[in-house]
Order: sequence, then C-alpha cells, then structure tokens
Amino acid sequence: MTVSEAAKYLFVSRPHIRKLLAAGKLMEVLPRDPSGSINIDVVSVEAYRTEMDVAMRAYLDAQAGDNDPLGL
Repeated sequence: MTVSEAAKYLFVSRPHIRKLLAAGKLMEVLPRDPSGSINIDVVSVEAYRTEMDVAMRAYLDAQAGDNDPLGL
C-alpha cells in the first residue's frame, strides 16, 4: 500500500502517514522498490484503523453515558 493509499484509507494526510511510520505505528515494507517509493504493510494499516475505531467508540460511549444535566 502506498502512502497516498494509506492516507485515503485512514482519512488522514500523507504527512500524518509519514509521522505514523516514524513513530513505528505503521510498518514499512522493506526493501523499498527501485523508484524509492515507500510501501506500507497492509496488516499494520488495518491494525491501526482498528485501534482508532476502538478508541473512538470508547470515547463516544463515555460521552453518551454522561447523564449530568447541562449547567448554565
């Protein structure tokens, strides 16, 4: 998967994909192709998306469970 494809799939920018690669959250497929393009491991992209989906659901569940009345 290319950087552009991963960015589209995860709904983030290409620079963000490069930051995720640098942080080790996404894995690059080595060796690079002869053109020098970065290829990203599809399994790591799927794992990252799943992790973000779980975090988003946990956040939304925490917000929905708040039964406190609105203060003025």
